[in-house]
Amino acid sequence: MALKSKPKTSMLAGLENATAARGENSLMEAFDSWSAGGFVLEGNQPVNPLKWCLQQKSSGNTHGGLLYMALDVLGCPATSVDVERAFSFGWDYVTSKRHRLKPTSISSGMTVAFYSKNNKIKQGTLAKWKQEREASRNQESSLY
Repeated sequence: MALKSKPKTSMLAGLENATAARGENSLMEAFDSWSAGGFVLEGNQPVNPLKWCLQQKSSGNTHGGLLYMALDVLGCPATSVDVERAFSFGWDYVTSKRHRLKPTSISSGMTVAFYSKNNKIKQGTLAKWKQEREASRNQESSLY
């Protein structure tokens, strides 16, 4: 007994049905055709995908509508958000010479650096804290 397949109800299926109703190739056919083609190369180097898509668009080849989606994705500007900057700073903070820092030391150091960079710590506060800490250590070492 053959099982009946369920009808496609996804958004992609709806787009595919609308494309077929207009008498055009389906999006899945366009995608399958595109994905079977392999990479486009200039010599031994991959081609710039945004440049290639713009050339295809100007020649009238939309690859069954896939080109518009690619241009939407590739045309988005790169951004640097706070989280990326924080990870980048953390990478710089933990150098090859400081790789044995405890997680609490890294967290504390990055927090102080963040607040200091954003002017959330009054001028001279860190210097005063450092002097008091050194004085306390000197006093402890003189007891022994």
